[in-house]
Amino acid sequence: MGGSSSQVTGYRYFTNLLLFIGNPIEKMLGINFDKRGWLSPFVDENSNALAQGVINSPSLFGENEGGVAGVVHVQYGTDNQDVLPFYKDYMESIGLRASAYPYQSYLAFTGLGSVKLDGLAGGVFNTLMPYNNAFYVGNSGYMKEMLLWPKRTRIRNDGRRQWYEVRGDGAVVCEIGSRQIISNTTQSKIHNAIFTYKTGVTTGNNEVNYSVVRNEQSLEFEQSRVAISMGGATTSINDEEEKIKVGYKLDFSPISKIKIIIETSRIGSESVTIIGNILSYEKKIKSRNELTYEYVIEAGHFEFIFTVSAFNSVSAFIEYVTIESYPFGYIANNEYPDINPIHKIREILTDDTAMNKPESSVNDDNFIKAADQIFDEGLGVSWSITEKSCIDAINELCYHIEAGIRVNRQTGLYEMVLFRDDWFEEDEIHTIAESKIKKGSMQYEITNADEVINQVNVNYYDRKNIKNSSFSISESGLIQTLGRVNAETVDFPYFMNMRNAEIVANWKLKILSTGVLKGSFTTGWREARKWNRYDLIRLPWSKRWTGTILVRIMSIKLGGPTSNEVSIEWVEVVPSTGMMNTTIVADDPIEKPLPPQPIHYEPFEMPYYLAVMALGQRQVEDELAYESNFGLVGVVAERPQSNSLYAVMMTNNYDEWVRAGSIQYSETADSDQFISRTATSFTVKNWKKIANFPVGTLIQCGKEWLTGYFEWMVFQGIDPETGVMSVKRGALDTQPQDWDFDLKLYFCGTDVAYDATEYVAGEKVLVSALTTTPSGVLELKGSHSVEMKARAIRPYPPANVKINDVYFPETLIVTNNIVLTWVHRNRAQQTGGVILGWYDGDVTVEDGVTYSYELVCENVILDSRSNISANTVTILASVLKPNKPHKLKLWSVRDGYESYQKFEHSFFIESVSLLLTATALKDKVTGNTVPVANISVSIDESLKANMKFDGSSISGKAPAGATITIEVDE
Repeated sequence: MGGSSSQVTGYRYFTNLLLFIGNPIEKMLGINFDKRGWLSPFVDENSNALAQGVINSPSLFGENEGGVAGVVHVQYGTDNQDVLPFYKDYMESIGLRASAYPYQSYLAFTGLGSVKLDGLAGGVFNTLMPYNNAFYVGNSGYMKEMLLWPKRTRIRNDGRRQWYEVRGDGAVVCEIGSRQIISNTTQSKIHNAIFTYKTGVTTGNNEVNYSVVRNEQSLEFEQSRVAISMGGATTSINDEEEKIKVGYKLDFSPISKIKIIIETSRIGSESVTIIGNILSYEKKIKSRNELTYEYVIEAGHFEFIFTVSAFNSVSAFIEYVTIESYPFGYIANNEYPDINPIHKIREILTDDTAMNKPESSVNDDNFIKAADQIFDEGLGVSWSITEKSCIDAINELCYHIEAGIRVNRQTGLYEMVLFRDDWFEEDEIHTIAESKIKKGSMQYEITNADEVINQVNVNYYDRKNIKNSSFSISESGLIQTLGRVNAETVDFPYFMNMRNAEIVANWKLKILSTGVLKGSFTTGWREARKWNRYDLIRLPWSKRWTGTILVRIMSIKLGGPTSNEVSIEWVEVVPSTGMMNTTIVADDPIEKPLPPQPIHYEPFEMPYYLAVMALGQRQVEDELAYESNFGLVGVVAERPQSNSLYAVMMTNNYDEWVRAGSIQYSETADSDQFISRTATSFTVKNWKKIANFPVGTLIQCGKEWLTGYFEWMVFQGIDPETGVMSVKRGALDTQPQDWDFDLKLYFCGTDVAYDATEYVAGEKVLVSALTTTPSGVLELKGSHSVEMKARAIRPYPPANVKINDVYFPETLIVTNNIVLTWVHRNRAQQTGGVILGWYDGDVTVEDGVTYSYELVCENVILDSRSNISANTVTILASVLKPNKPHKLKLWSVRDGYESYQKFEHSFFIESVSLLLTATALKDKVTGNTVPVANISVSIDESLKANMKFDGSSISGKAPAGATITIEVDE
């Protein structure tokens, strides 16, 4: 058997290398080669790799430049990390000792031989075999630029866990973006929590007196847990139908977990009634006297009613009820995690590679308050710093969140101040009498008096699109007032999304567009020496304004040893809340080239005609003479995107994937109606794409690889006004089929991509079509399997088959013979000229071709025959079964090979129907009948026609002169 030849078209380059990241990291989220998309192929520290832990993108950079393939190991920089085995072996081979590089995170790029490939399917493993010894870096001889996405939000720079990681409601405060906030409230409330129990005492005459105890209160979570006990209630119940109930009702907004613990005395039975949206439920029996019910419930109304009944003459006693509710206020969303900037600021203060301040120098309560608020606002940041002063880094982070950092002069501790309206409590705002301000020291001016800023141009980093991006926010009213735009630029390089940049930019614009006062004054008042930077003062100055204005201390200077004077610079506070008339103008989205998209394609074994078109008739005949089971695999594909010129055909005969060829896309159209087997014209949806195709173009339709149900058609033209397309049906070695709506028609002609490898009958070939674009090749993830059946050697099936001179009749009469006729087709002759359809006329029969048929009813062969050389045959009526479905098969045979498809048609055999007509006179009935039917009618002039049939005779009554029509089914 022959095969495809190969030639050297270039070289692949391989290498093993270590790539250092730096200090410890928590996790590696992704790696992006040449901005071709994020991959997460990392292997754990035990060198175990699953299928997803292997890079398998050998065409990532394009078909000519190759791609990447192999394994990426991650070392997180722990103090006890081991030396990677492959690196240790290499260093020892050259006489050196390998280091584990503790406290250093790095990546190791290797071949597959360095890992245990758990979970890899055989086909995938074989595909990666060429990359076993080293990491494949492409065909250019150098490693492409890559982007790394390390994550370090829950650990500090030295590898320790964050100082404040998870708060009481389950939120991971140090990591913003890991959870999406459902409710902005840090505390949840249960309203109308009602606990009731009934005590019943039986009195005379079986009457029961009840007392109801109800406790209604509004509960507030503390430490995210509520525990409420209800005093005991005892009753002697003589009637076992009497019960004690405990009810629990609440309304809430977030998803919550409710845990209800009930302690009772020995009881006879218990029941629970639940009203609400229950997501999950679990009942636990700790002991005979204690039951626990746990529910996870959606927002809305929830009612829990617990009922117990005692044994006869035995007391039932509910001693204690505990209800614990945990609000699930956050939903996991780990796609884009950021660090809380408060945590980063604290790390810069205390890390020994930065400012190295002691942990005790930080006001933890204050930093926790700030971290909680920033988390609730969602203002996470990400960055990668190579060289920057600590002070500059802290100031930039504060600028991103509208905050300031200070050392409290009373405590000596570092504190954060968020410039928000509610940061300071009312009793924390300072006041000063005007008389305390040194005469002549008050200085002030209006900011932006001449040049009010009415627009800010915002720069930030768009992580999703891997680029710097920008937008502008304008104060529309001020633009109209000023008559022009007066803009200022603000930079947020550590914000990774427009949402965060937009929130803070609105605050900045409000400050810049408001004409506020700023100034300074001096006071000798001793209390002022206790004030701190960023504190708020209610400042009076009757010469300029009435009452007081709220100002923020921007700097404070104390006098010398002999002076009590305090100099303060201040600025009027602009509320952070409140509406502005703003307009946002964002950059137009960049039309990035669409990466390779999934593709519609149909693989099949090539019929004789297309094999001849590909190789030539002489070569095909030579191949068939050498191996009669010879066959080729072809494929047609639809263009998935405009920037793809062709697709790559990949094949695998369950050994290894190989590039079989290039696929030139076929134009396609989709049917807009049901297509019967006899239809030669039908409407298509997108007909304009195929309007200019030449008559005679071959059309492939159907999924041979999936259902075996397929057909070749031949294009005959299209009506430009109606979109009705005309075709020939059942061309080459196929039969007409019934097709439903949305059949995809591939206008491929004879230019069909194929695998030059010669396969034989019985082999199964996996076929995949990979979209190519200037930016890369679609990753190989799925395939279709084609089973070879020696299609090229098989004779064409009979065509234009008629049954009693009718195409595909639904019913036939049991008394009639079946006359079957057809026309010849010639596989060897039909390789030139016009392609014939199934309904076309006769041709010369191929040498050695005979025909066979088979008639089946209820899985029993009623009649069959083979070695028929003519193109007609008669099936006698005597073999038919009345009132039964039948199936007829007809096919051609040559040299032991049956046609690739067979004519098959099912029909119903009906009994004979006879009409019997009788005329009723006054004294008799006359008419036509059959020997097995007897008509006996008694005439009664007073009755209308009333005929009855008892199985062997017909009798009845009718008025004189009536005409009686009788139908008998035999």
